[in-house]
Amino acid sequence: MPALTGYITLSRQMAMQRQMEVIANNLANMSSTGYKTESVLFEEYLETTENGDTVSYVRDYGTSRNLAEGEFKATENPMDVAVTKGGYLKVETDTGVYYSRNGNLRLDAIGQLVTDEGFPILDDKDQPIVLTPEDPTLTIARDGTVSNSQGPLAKLAVVSFENEQNLSPVGSGLYQTQDPEIPPLNVSVLQGMLETSNVLPIKEITKMIDLSRSYQSTANLMQEDGDLLTEAIESLGRV
Repeated sequence: MPALTGYITLSRQMAMQRQMEVIANNLANMSSTGYKTESVLFEEYLETTENGDTVSYVRDYGTSRNLAEGEFKATENPMDVAVTKGGYLKVETDTGVYYSRNGNLRLDAIGQLVTDEGFPILDDKDQPIVLTPEDPTLTIARDGTVSNSQGPLAKLAVVSFENEQNLSPVGSGLYQTQDPEIPPLNVSVLQGMLETSNVLPIKEITKMIDLSRSYQSTANLMQEDGDLLTEAIESLGRV
């Protein structure tokens, strides 16, 4: 039984370590535009021993995101956009098309509208949006239409998904998914604004402190289990 106790507590420690990593990542991204707080999903894993006993372990099997909107803040930068509700911008990268809620945009050397990392933003025809750098006038309507002093130039591709939890983060505020795109409902594009992350630092720090205490308690339990096993071995040795 002591050995089984060790396995059970070890599975719990591994789950808590994963949870700590996710909390640390949330805190690291609390200033990242459009970032969504993540949490670990756990499940019970049952195993039957040779004696017929059922042992319960815990393991993590993925993460879920809090899809609540962050705060929309004005930036006075006409290149910045915030997308409301479940809308995502389409971004072209070297490895394919990804999706993002980070609307911190700029113009590259050839006048393409790109992300802060330099990836082109696509229009509703899946083409890069090219502006005239010499024309300082830029307006982005709530429906995503991009215009300058000459008139409309393109329209931002804004899409949604049936289940946003199926989007997998790939870094730099980008997501990928195999799910089909669907037309967004009641989604607006807000020019000159950015969506902050929805991370609540105090809540995450509190969770981290509670988790650290639980981890230490589990470590103490493993130490006690080890001490009992050592005592049993010594007693057998004296016999």
